[in-house]
Amino acid sequence: AGRMKRFNFPLERVLRWRLEQLNIEELKLQQVRAERQALVDAKQLVRNEFAKSQQEVLAQRSVPGGELENLDSFRLHVHDRIRGIENLEQQSEAKVVEQRGRVLEARRQFELLDGLREKALAKWKAAGDKEQETLAGELFLARSTRNTG
Repeated sequence: AGRMKRFNFPLERVLRWRLEQLNIEELKLQQVRAERQALVDAKQLVRNEFAKSQQEVLAQRSVPGGELENLDSFRLHVHDRIRGIENLEQQSEAKVVEQRGRVLEARRQFELLDGLREKALAKWKAAGDKEQETLAGELFLARSTRNTG
């Protein structure tokens, strides 16, 4: 009896490709999450800058009217910047949600094929075990007939 041929899954290349796609989509997800975090950090930085300026102005013993006006226009400017950042944050959040969906789909596609491969491998192993049993049985019979002869 010949040795059993090695396991071959016809869709191996597709499976590898799907795994690559999954890795790419997961990488993209990390990127869009990092972009979103950068916006969150930028917003906090702007808020901190304003708080610092406000403290510096109000810490003076006497605050000239011009400085209060400057502080007020700075406050409006900061408010606009924060609103702009928050708009970008919403867009970024939408990207994250969309990309999360792509990752889930890519994972589903990969796992579907991987499941088929596992089933095929289990069948192949079972067939191999059966072949081994048959071979052992034939050897046993050959020995016993030789011994009685």
